[in-house]
Amino acid sequence: MNIPIFFASNDNYIPYVSVMAQSIMENAQKGRKYDFYILHRDIKNETMEKLQKQVNLFPDFSLNFVDMSPYVKDYDFFVSRHVTAETYFRLFIPYIFPDLEKVIYLDGDMVCLADISQLFDIDISDCLIGGAYDPALHLHYTPKRKRNKKWAKISEILLNMEHPEKYINAGMLLINCKKFREIYALQDVLDKTFSRKWHIHDQDVINVLAKDKTFHIHKSWNYFIPEEGAKYLPQNLLNEFLDAQKNPKIIHYKPYAEWYYIQYFDEFFKYATRTPFAKEIVFRMNKNGIIDKGFKHKVCLTISAFFIRKFKERR
Repeated sequence: MNIPIFFASNDNYIPYVSVMAQSIMENAQKGRKYDFYILHRDIKNETMEKLQKQVNLFPDFSLNFVDMSPYVKDYDFFVSRHVTAETYFRLFIPYIFPDLEKVIYLDGDMVCLADISQLFDIDISDCLIGGAYDPALHLHYTPKRKRNKKWAKISEILLNMEHPEKYINAGMLLINCKKFREIYALQDVLDKTFSRKWHIHDQDVINVLAKDKTFHIHKSWNYFIPEEGAKYLPQNLLNEFLDAQKNPKIIHYKPYAEWYYIQYFDEFFKYATRTPFAKEIVFRMNKNGIIDKGFKHKVCLTISAFFIRKFKERR
């Protein structure tokens, strides 16, 4: 059985998707077959060709670009902050791919350090989705006087849940497509999507639809940097976070915010340099001031540390 791995992206985000794809391909179990699907509506042919050449170097992987325009042209999705309409595309996966029973969905701003087939093999047959708890969970445990009021408002769905630890970050999902189709028609999903302006967009929608039918996946499969409020988590979740911090399997970066690049920067940069978009990524980092605004020494140190470690491994 091939392992379907989905991304949603616009043309601008493909360089980051390419880094995640590279890390997945290098660490995946040999002998199994994997299918990348990229849901989009504006990716240029030249961008597609670049990514196709990159994927072609790994015979166990295939690449499929899916133009979502016919499916979404009549909808005006609510977006805010850094979010674009592409985030909503994952809602359509169970319905436009009726032959798929289970899929992996991943954000593009990630790096995978483990065998992705291990994630796919997790049994979620009794649940609608599997995923890791959201970084905002700490707000539930943070004393109210110390809460970030802006993020408390944004995270209202999580904070009002009976079991907020079951609210899942949608950047990494195992989706039980078969069960989704059994419980919800596409129109049900769309009705919920447009029933209000959700602060965290389709992530809120997914969690409301899944209710208690969520499967907890270890935080190491979706480790965010940073998570300053983790210290307020109960001991079991704090231990899980600390374990994920020490041994992350998927690291979740944020390319639109410069400070998110620094921790584990060597892992990101290692895979970035092996993609055909390396120059574009470095150009953006320099343009946004990630190197110029005092981070140059940190970048050099992390790159140096990476090569020193590799040299020692070879001795």
